[in-house]
Amino acid sequence: MAGAALACSAAGLQAQAAESGQPSGPDQRSGEFRIAADGYYATAQVRTGAQAPLPVQVPELDAHVTVGQIESEANSAGVEGEDEGVFSRAFGTIASIGGAGAEFDVPYLVEQVALPEEAESATYGLHELEVPILGNLDAISGEVKANWNDDLVTEGGEGGVLTSLYSGVGEVDLIDVADLGAVTELLPIELPVGSPVVTVGAGQLLQETGTFPKEDGSLGAYAEVSGRFADLSVLGGAANGGISLGFAGADDGETPNAWGRLEANGEPGGAAFDYELPALELHVGDNDVVHVEPGFDETFDLGGLSVNLNFADYRDSDTVLAEDGTVASASGGGLSVRVTVSVPVPVVGDVEVASAEVGLLSFPELSVEVPQGGITGGAAAEAARSL
Repeated sequence: MAGAALACSAAGLQAQAAESGQPSGPDQRSGEFRIAADGYYATAQVRTGAQAPLPVQVPELDAHVTVGQIESEANSAGVEGEDEGVFSRAFGTIASIGGAGAEFDVPYLVEQVALPEEAESATYGLHELEVPILGNLDAISGEVKANWNDDLVTEGGEGGVLTSLYSGVGEVDLIDVADLGAVTELLPIELPVGSPVVTVGAGQLLQETGTFPKEDGSLGAYAEVSGRFADLSVLGGAANGGISLGFAGADDGETPNAWGRLEANGEPGGAAFDYELPALELHVGDNDVVHVEPGFDETFDLGGLSVNLNFADYRDSDTVLAEDGTVASASGGGLSVRVTVSVPVPVVGDVEVASAEVGLLSFPELSVEVPQGGITGGAAAEAARSL
């Protein structure tokens, strides 16, 4: 998990296309456009086991979960994998889970597509979900909406929202101490049975894609994401000798504290990316407060237990802003925590016996592609009129 900011292969292809002067994604000459966005509130993976003989028996585990995942796409050429005539799709799921010997199916998901365009959003909700090995998820809810009509995709239209998604997550407790077996004997902090190794506070994730009018009557397109970095507690938090991480400054506990917006209008200089990420405060035991800004990457030692904290910025290498204003794409903006337990073994040295990785609020792909000059009558108008 490279800083919870996953590299976007699409961005790489777009970068190559930008360098070569060739269009990427939908055929720019046909007037087609595409907007895509995905993200998740939290992801976690836990592994235990070792390749060398140890003084204690460590069980082998490998389990993972992604919580509050949302995806959207608006594509005038049609959304791949959907029926013919579907031009926008919004999808959200409570969790995708695997490992511990078998995949664990979570059927709580919601999807909406257009066309046809539904009048109301599709919603889902759940209170308390127990996940084998990984822990408990509380009070998860969300809604999705997909739109497609003349005002949104034709020249002279008013523009507006093509897809909108929301995912709200209550407290997430990850990795029960009791599930770690002999690994608990190696922890520098004694936690009661039933205590989570990692606790993530309540948060939220939002996405929106759409179009906006230009002076000449054509349309530009945008993708906007926002979310909330929640409090994070590792090994019982700083008050118990562990680690606590929280938002720095005044906080109402509800307002999103991270934001990003991509725009492309098809004009020279018309591709833009603006974003804001919050400052955080890190407490390690009774040590002084550490201020965490985007780009922060440090490792802390808690008596044999290693904790790496990475607060990833949106990376320049994954950001594409085409000079002709037809492509804007980005990837990143997440927080990653990796906890590693190692034991010294004669001759071999330190051997890792357990690790837990948690990523918060990441956006692996955000991309906006429009034709030169912006969205006009073209293929988009024909698609809308044909249904």
